[in-house]
Amino acid sequence: MRTLDVERLVAGDYALIKPLLVDLHLTEQTHYEDHPQLPREEIERHLASVPSAFRGENVIYVVRDEVGLVVGFCWIVLYDPGTGLEGEVAELYVAEGHRGQGIGEMLVRQAVWLFTERRVTLAYVWTRPDNEAAVKLYHTAGFEPNRQLVMTWYPIDPVANS
Repeated sequence: MRTLDVERLVAGDYALIKPLLVDLHLTEQTHYEDHPQLPREEIERHLASVPSAFRGENVIYVVRDEVGLVVGFCWIVLYDPGTGLEGEVAELYVAEGHRGQGIGEMLVRQAVWLFTERRVTLAYVWTRPDNEAAVKLYHTAGFEPNRQLVMTWYPIDPVANS
């Protein structure tokens, strides 16, 4: 039996995680009532037009299965808003058939190692409170619930509200 390893993708390998990004978007959109429920084709079209990077330094770690297919990834963004280097686990996803094998733990451990190595002053991750597996995974890796009130602002769509 082959052991699973975490590897860092090189720039330009974004296409290797796109199928998993589509799956992530498909499953997550169902948890938000006010979010449009897009079909797979529209999500694929949207992801094809989205730049293959968040703003900041992008680091993507992946785990492959025994035939070399990417079955999990952790997308990390590092940036300095002027107060020291910050990090975010922007996306984390493990393909459904590969969950429960420790892949998520391996990827989050790698993210924390990167934060430590790069002397990140603050790192965070966003997840739904009802996503118990994710909350447990992040808590085990040392992330704690935020003690601050986080409020969000979204632009109002004048067409939808008329």
